[in-house]
Amino acid sequence: MPDDRLDLLAAVAARRPVDARERQAMVDFQRLYEGLERPCSETASPVHVTGSAILVTTDRSRVLLHQHKRLGLWLQPGGHVDDGEQPWDGALREAGEETGLPVSFPEGGPVLVHVDVHPGPRKHTHLDVRYLVEAPHVPPTPPPAESQEVRWFQWHQAIATTEPGLEGALRALQPGEPSLRTARTNESRECVHVYVRSRLFGLPEVPIVHDLASMRRWMADEVVGHTDMWVADLDGVITGFLVLSHDRDGSWIEHLYLDPSWMGRGLGDRFMELAKRRGAEGLQLWAFQSNGAARRFYERHGFVAEEFTDGQGNEERCPDVRYRWTP
Repeated sequence: MPDDRLDLLAAVAARRPVDARERQAMVDFQRLYEGLERPCSETASPVHVTGSAILVTTDRSRVLLHQHKRLGLWLQPGGHVDDGEQPWDGALREAGEETGLPVSFPEGGPVLVHVDVHPGPRKHTHLDVRYLVEAPHVPPTPPPAESQEVRWFQWHQAIATTEPGLEGALRALQPGEPSLRTARTNESRECVHVYVRSRLFGLPEVPIVHDLASMRRWMADEVVGHTDMWVADLDGVITGFLVLSHDRDGSWIEHLYLDPSWMGRGLGDRFMELAKRRGAEGLQLWAFQSNGAARRFYERHGFVAEEFTDGQGNEERCPDVRYRWTP
């Protein structure tokens, strides 16, 4: 396999996925890519590499989306790779052609920031590699043949507007540091969304036993506004939440979930510091035995396993473990 093909394969394999969808896309990309003789040619095979641009302003305050003429979805610019191009070159070219903006890569050159595998037109499968691209914050001027619905969005607007295949990338790239605050009563839907994204990524082996409508009712009627609940808020985007309970027997961490795009970035440590301040006399929690990452996190923060069960006491019927932290 030529060096440039190996380089792309290695870049995809080296990514830390931002959610469960990208994790599966990385597996699919590597499996399909290795069987392609001309991976970037749309005529050589119905399965081929495409290049897209996550287009942001040079100060990172806005992200650009355009409404796809055929699909009607708000997406990133991108498309097929021309003969002789590398995927990142195609991404940059498509970004300029579709928006009319003067685009460039950030200092240091093209950076792969997301991978997605999805159906394309004419029964094609697109192995889409997405690169960070910059442009000045000026109005787009798309040519007549391109979608005229092109605009700069604030990050929270773009994340709420786009489709699931792009949402994780935007969440991961949103600049800034979340602030921790008490949850608001109108945030139950956003918290359920983070809960589902976190479960699908961190606990794929444990079933989610309730449908989305039931979870939203539970969050609105029993959790938000009814418990000691805190959220991580990044300019209007909920990136995680913590739910505590307190009674005569002590305090419990009932729920601690982070959006997968924020795992491994120190947000869990900040939530744990908050939990220990509010449960200063000690904390307990339950974790699934299969959740190795969470168990290592809790043990790193001084929690000790005290009880193991076969899972018959929880809704998922999966073995769990009770932890205790003693100050």
